[in-house]
Amino acid sequence: MTYTTLLPARMGRLELRNRIVFPAMVTNYCSTRGEVTDRLVAYHQERAKGGAGLLITEATYISPDGKSFPHQLGIDDDGLLPGLRRLVESVHAAGARIAVQLCHAGRQTSRAVTGLPLLSPSVTRFGNDETSAMRQEDIDRVLRDYAGAALRAQKAGFDAVELHAGNGYLPQQFLSPFTNARQDGYGGSLENRVRFTVEAIRAVRAAVGPDFPIILRLGVAEPVSGGLTLEDGVAAARILAREDIDAFDVTAGMREGGMWVTPPLALPRGTHIEKAAAVRQAIQASRPVIGIGRITSASLADSFIAAGKVDFVVMGRALLADPELPLKTLQGREEDIRPCIGCNEGCIGRLSRGLDICCAVNPRVGNEYRPLPRRVASPRHVLIVGAGPAGLVAACTALRRGHRVTVLEKEAACGGKIPLAARPPFKEELAGYAVWLERQARDLGADIRCSTKATPSLVSELAPDVVLLAVGSEPVIPPIPGLAPERFLLAEQVLQQQGPAPGQDVLIIGGGLVGCETALFLARNGCHPLVAEMREDLCMDIEPRSRAVMLLHLKEYGIRTLTSCRVDRIGEGEAVLCRTGHAEEHLPCSRIVLATGYRPRTALAEALRGMAVPVHSIGDCHGGTRICDAVWQATATAETI
Repeated sequence: MTYTTLLPARMGRLELRNRIVFPAMVTNYCSTRGEVTDRLVAYHQERAKGGAGLLITEATYISPDGKSFPHQLGIDDDGLLPGLRRLVESVHAAGARIAVQLCHAGRQTSRAVTGLPLLSPSVTRFGNDETSAMRQEDIDRVLRDYAGAALRAQKAGFDAVELHAGNGYLPQQFLSPFTNARQDGYGGSLENRVRFTVEAIRAVRAAVGPDFPIILRLGVAEPVSGGLTLEDGVAAARILAREDIDAFDVTAGMREGGMWVTPPLALPRGTHIEKAAAVRQAIQASRPVIGIGRITSASLADSFIAAGKVDFVVMGRALLADPELPLKTLQGREEDIRPCIGCNEGCIGRLSRGLDICCAVNPRVGNEYRPLPRRVASPRHVLIVGAGPAGLVAACTALRRGHRVTVLEKEAACGGKIPLAARPPFKEELAGYAVWLERQARDLGADIRCSTKATPSLVSELAPDVVLLAVGSEPVIPPIPGLAPERFLLAEQVLQQQGPAPGQDVLIIGGGLVGCETALFLARNGCHPLVAEMREDLCMDIEPRSRAVMLLHLKEYGIRTLTSCRVDRIGEGEAVLCRTGHAEEHLPCSRIVLATGYRPRTALAEALRGMAVPVHSIGDCHGGTRICDAVWQATATAETI
């Protein structure tokens, strides 16, 4: 099939081989001085080789006080040019174009990163720091820094620059009433609030001349009270369309609304396409518009382009998960594309903690500069027990190295806990990852035997050289007085639709991810769940953006929740709850559901302890709790065999 997304296209002054844009995502792969590293070059080159049309560097700081992350890319000094040229040349050698994103963090940084006072349009707080309201001389200096950075980009050989005026960075801080309370020519009316962005565009254009492409990444809405409305964001786009720019890259959100910046799995694909369409309509399609928000396939991208909503599409995390998505699509190998699961654990989740990014499903992210493990000279027989994500990833890794692999799975189907994890509302897409893993393992030659329970005698009979145990974890049953087996269901039993019946009042003990997702599942099926969590808040075990969306869904479904709450005992038809600062509460409930965590399964490892061959535990049975733990550990272990 021919996809419009994969055909050559023009973005203003810029000719591209297709309409796929790999966007700016901070990696933390650079030196503390902002220098390009081998790691960053290899990371971008991998996406260029995979077929993306345009790559945009991560948010690249134009001023020392505009840096957001400790190992962020910089373009504030001529001494950075040699590395930037090397980055450009590597991407060009792979057939793609590359733009640099010019960024000033404004208030979205910290003194710990910059060692300097924080700037913003008005005095405000961000984290532990108070910002300074920018004086006119500060504004003039930052505008000069934009111009100087753009000129360096041109000298380094970049094909374009993208001016970052979204996601809560400095230009958006001027545009938004949430962060701009100025009473001068840069505050108050929309025309005044957009002035800083207009002046930044003009400063960049004056620096690079009339023929160099400029893209504007524009934030058009903020999901916070008193923030930028979509109406004002679209009106700002109309004003900015008068300037000499080549395209709009439409985004939304900021740090306080991070779930919009990096939409998790529970938000729909094409999260911000309608916002981009509103901009495209408002500017009468006078500029190409780039759409963003969990776009994961060429067919989905084509549907947005055909509908006239956007002209180009961003594929960010999708190309982290599989850099070859464009190439595989062109080759008719769409089933081979490793799916992004929208978990945010490896990418933005790690970045939020000041770490370098990786990917939950693609352990090569950040390791592209390291050679792939060589095929072994002497293949071995690797027996893997368990066909969940850890087992199947280990199988694929071992097979690529030339080993013979047998996988035993006691259930009738592969996937481990993934099929259950895909049952709650908004998680259905997750099931595709299990399907992809099984297909990859079988295509590589794995001998997968489902409905086969591993025992010491069967393991001995198969005579493996190495055994990898990926047998997962088992639910923890808390020692609550009165909690008899006939009184409760496990969360996984509920997700398997073993009860309770619609209309029942259900107490869910445990308000982590599993408990809250089970509550949504029950509410959708007509039950009345209440979630009781011992900690001070819900879903403390997941990435903040996913957590924010989960809390919104709990509110939308009207699910009652209690935090800092301990279930003291279970009585006849009731549970007795103890909450910090409250009297005992006797809660009537028809059924109880346990979501109180998991512990590693260790019985088989203990039974195989005396075997003459090496036995290794991986994934949940080794203490991991997330898909990313399973994937990374399985890969690392299998690469040592």
